[in-house]
Formats: sequence, structure tokens, C-alpha cells
Amino acid sequence: VKAAALLAEQGIGANVVSAPCFDLLCEQPAEYVARILDKNTTIIAVEAATGYEWYKFADAVYGMNSFGASGKANELFDHFGFTPQKLANFASELI
Repeated sequence: VKAAALLAEQGIGANVVSAPCFDLLCEQPAEYVARILDKNTTIIAVEAATGYEWYKFADAVYGMNSFGASGKANELFDHFGFTPQKLANFASELI
């Protein structure tokens, strides 16, 4: 949501969809998925782990390409690049 706000400052609109369970999303009717994930836009999945499965729906995935680490959540999100600014930069480069 914070990355979407940063994109809005650049004049880039973003629709944020939360899908906390990939399997449940896959079980939804195609009409529902099409309604929340507009194929006429660039769809970026953000997954704080490996996100290869998200290519089923997304044009690009912002996820981890390495094994995780131990530490405080906010420090790990920063370490692995899961910050609003880095996500906004990633998205704006795709558009």
C-alpha cells in the first residue's frame, strides 16, 4: 500500500490486491479472478519468499531468490529489499 502511494506521486495508478493464500485464489472462479486482476494492466506479485507460482497470474514477481535469514522482521524486509521505495522502483521500471 505504501509503494502504491509512492507510485501515485509519480502519476502511476496501482490497484493493491491482497491474496494471503495462493491455493485459495486458484480455487476461485475465473470471473472473480479476472475482476480483481485486470489482464489489461501490468500485474506484479509481491511474495516475501519464492514466488514462482505467482507467474500463473502475474507479469512479474518481486520475491526472494535466496534462502531466508534469521532476525527481526523489519530488518529482514529491508535486507531482502521489501521496502515501499524498492517495490515502487521495481514497479515503475516495468511500466
